[in-house]
Amino acid sequence: LVLATERHYKLCVSELERLVVGRLFETTKLGMSGVGAKLSKALKTRAEAIRKALNRYNDAAAALTPPRPRLTWHSIINTASLAEFDWLRETREDIRSLPWAQPAVREAMVLYFGMKRATEEKVRLNVEIRRLVTFMLDDHVDYYRAIAKTLIPHPALAHELQRQWTFRTRINTSIAARLELTARLKGFTGSLFPGEREGRDVGLRDGIAPPLWLEEVLHLRTLTVEYEEPDDADHLNTAERRTYDVEGMAREGDFDESLVIDLLENLSTADNN
Repeated sequence: LVLATERHYKLCVSELERLVVGRLFETTKLGMSGVGAKLSKALKTRAEAIRKALNRYNDAAAALTPPRPRLTWHSIINTASLAEFDWLRETREDIRSLPWAQPAVREAMVLYFGMKRATEEKVRLNVEIRRLVTFMLDDHVDYYRAIAKTLIPHPALAHELQRQWTFRTRINTSIAARLELTARLKGFTGSLFPGEREGRDVGLRDGIAPPLWLEEVLHLRTLTVEYEEPDDADHLNTAERRTYDVEGMAREGDFDESLVIDLLENLSTADNN
């Protein structure tokens, strides 16, 4: 019952405040050309609404324990500016004295929750950084294969792909530099080593030279690792091998040797740009 009474009182305060503020703004515009007559009529209508809201407020204020001060029609009508709203401030609980409203306490709260969110953000960034490096490397591989595929039958298309490859390589090099600076930050727990995108053929990278930014900017070297796993008692299957030449030349690949030579002769090697 007490909560319901307080809620009704606050609703009455809000309604009375809304009407009085509206009246103040309309009063300030009475001197404007062309609106005086309309506002005078509106003020008469609003005056009746204010009277009813004032009566509801006084009834609600008297029902509180202890009761709040009553307001009079004269005190409302004589309110000439928003700065004279002290009587409305007193009708509500003053939150300025509460602990959470103090500047020092609020600053400590912001710092505390900011640190909690930062810890969560670090975990997320560790995932996103590696995803970004993986995408950049896959993008390099896709352009390499697309250019090699179109170099002989469609040289004009291969030339345009090379231009786009060069442009994207410059962008990826800049991004890699930012990631390398991020990795130097104190407390960095992520990894800059590329991963493998789910659903993508891991063999697409075989035999393709990695981009120069992988070694020169991120300082990563990919080594050739071969291992064998027993398939059954009769024979062994060689596990898939992913190899990159850190000197920038493909050692193994899906292309004929002549095709690779043509590719290197016709392209200006986007990585070197």
